[in-house]
Amino acid sequence: MSLPESLERAASELTALADKIRPANGDPHRLLEELSADEAEQVLRFMLDQAAEDAPELVEAWGETDDGVALLLGVSDDGIGKAGRKILRKARHRLRSQGIEVKTEAAPVAKKAVIASNDRWQAAHISSADFRGARMGYLVDSHPSGGARLFEIRFDEGRGILDFKIYNAGRSKVRGFLKSLTSNSGRRLYEVDREALCALVWRASQAQPVDRPLPTSFVEWRARLFSDELEKQDTPGDQARAALGGGDVNASLEALVTQVKAGELGPWPPQTTWVGDWMDKGRESVEDLEGDARGAAIDAWIDEVTAALVEDSDTALISRHLDELAWVRSQDGDEEGGRALIAVSDVLGSDASVAAAFTRARVESLFEPYLASLRVIEESPLSDSDSNDAGETS
Repeated sequence: MSLPESLERAASELTALADKIRPANGDPHRLLEELSADEAEQVLRFMLDQAAEDAPELVEAWGETDDGVALLLGVSDDGIGKAGRKILRKARHRLRSQGIEVKTEAAPVAKKAVIASNDRWQAAHISSADFRGARMGYLVDSHPSGGARLFEIRFDEGRGILDFKIYNAGRSKVRGFLKSLTSNSGRRLYEVDREALCALVWRASQAQPVDRPLPTSFVEWRARLFSDELEKQDTPGDQARAALGGGDVNASLEALVTQVKAGELGPWPPQTTWVGDWMDKGRESVEDLEGDARGAAIDAWIDEVTAALVEDSDTALISRHLDELAWVRSQDGDEEGGRALIAVSDVLGSDASVAAAFTRARVESLFEPYLASLRVIEESPLSDSDSNDAGETS
């Protein structure tokens, strides 16, 4: 079972508390807020005795709050099954190791004196961008009733706020979740200045298209986390630009073109349908063509697509993508790579030759598998000569 399922079972059996257990919807911190001290003890004893497999999650969450610690220290283990008593002993041992004295029943514990009021935890992490420019941001705040509140934000400076979710959990669970996101190959989170991340999310929110409203949860938290005052706050990319400066444009452009073609950078397509439409045009341009004529038609199509991508790309947005990636490279210790990105970003909107070379690399990256197939002329299983030989044999 899961903790929410076990709490639903508790609501079914502790009928007098059902109207307080169910509104918490499985959230242990919210549940503790709903219950009085005596009611919380009833729920705790039920979980320890009747749902020991899920009780540790409840005990861990309550062990991060003043009221919960007081309850764990003061509850009697009389009448609780062996598994539940073991869970309670472990929780008390953990509190003791943190310097919190475990009181006996003869000396009741004061309810509000176990955790310092200034014990606040904040954290901010961000991912690198995917091929379209979308990123994941994570903001962590201490929950007023204990534990932590995690904000998970998927955003794109060109497409706005794509998703916004809020989770309440114990601090150890939040830390474990953030750690798990970096455990798989190819995925990495970077610790980032909180205000810089909020500024980046704010900037993305300004690009929200009119036909796709901002997520409701984002709107509810916008005033507290993403106010308009962030307009003047530096993003991670702004910080990288100030710290790194730029490099030689020609050498930087050559390095970036190689990275784009290798799929290590960008290619930031305008939209999915844009790519599909140009693929259809490519097929039409080479229809019934072979040899040099087919190759020339493909080259002409690439030139046409490059010109269209220059026209349809937001150069300022691409430059910001390069700046933000420069910050990521600096976090990986590649400051030279960061300077190369900034050098190209500086001239992308003013140097047509740089824009054309960089955009052509984006085109070749966007259409790499397609171009390979376009250059192959499909033939029937039997060529004409094979067919004649087969006829003579028969």
